[in-house]
Amino acid sequence: MRVSAFGDVIKVWVWALGSLVIGLWLTPVAFNGGKALSEISRSKDFNGAVNKIAAWSGAARLEDFFMVCWPVVAVLLLLPLLEWLRLGGEGDRKGPWRIRLPHGARAPDSGQPIYANRSGLLQGLSGFLATFGCFTLIGYLMVKAGAFGWEGDAKAWHADLFFDIGMALALAVLVEGFFRCAVLGVFLRAMKAPAAIAWAALMFGGVRYLLSGFGSAESVDGESLTAIHLTGIILGGGDLAARIIAVFLPWFAFGCVLGWARWRTASVWLPGGLLMGWLLADRLFSKAAQAIECSDRFSVYLVSGSVQTGLVPLLGVFAVGGFVHLITQGYARRENVED
Repeated sequence: MRVSAFGDVIKVWVWALGSLVIGLWLTPVAFNGGKALSEISRSKDFNGAVNKIAAWSGAARLEDFFMVCWPVVAVLLLLPLLEWLRLGGEGDRKGPWRIRLPHGARAPDSGQPIYANRSGLLQGLSGFLATFGCFTLIGYLMVKAGAFGWEGDAKAWHADLFFDIGMALALAVLVEGFFRCAVLGVFLRAMKAPAAIAWAALMFGGVRYLLSGFGSAESVDGESLTAIHLTGIILGGGDLAARIIAVFLPWFAFGCVLGWARWRTASVWLPGGLLMGWLLADRLFSKAAQAIECSDRFSVYLVSGSVQTGLVPLLGVFAVGGFVHLITQGYARRENVED
């Protein structure tokens, strides 16, 4: 590990964990405040913006409030993080996304910068088709196996289709811009590629693991919910083994595949397409089918409510990983020759 760049890895983790903790502690306050505003708005008319916030708060779940608090805190803390990393300063500008090395440091390897990719659009489309096709097929097979059942109107999946595509695209751009462009870029400066990819995937899977804990928090009375109580539920609530096996493992593995795709191509086109296909397949399948309750514990590990969670979808992740390895072999060899 390159000691001169390890400090940046620490800073990224401090920022991620700090924003998470503050976001968790603000969530109960925002939840109770939003619900109170919703109650008041029923008897008193506010201006248009406040009425919209009140209407949203009345229908929002605890997880929805967290998904507002956490990004807001993360963005606010991003400015001091960028200053801490000394973005845009003078010095070595050959590192990933143009972060200069710490003062006086001259690491032998400045990581892997993002290069212009003439095949990027084709790679992104290939990645999208691979994950969308693979996980749509997995969803169909799980319906045939009896793990899922079609909704009353199975054709409801195409309602608001263009909105779903737009949301999947926007989320893929934001997530890949952060995890594979920024976070993985910092990690590649401090450690070898396999370790950097694994650490970035750990953060990626950890976010999904935390969000899965909100299912256990929904049954708790929001008015009596404290920040400490919520933190305990999110970290260790519910069926812990199922959350680790069925939720964290597939997302961690998929994070590794995305990181591998970014490293092999030195661009985020391919991982962006892969993530967009994964998100869109899950969104459309969740609108067309619903999981069937099963008391068998091993079955919960195999299939767990969506095409993104469970050991069966994990097999799909391995298949997509093999696809990524195959289609990037020529590109990786070409980059090595040019270097």
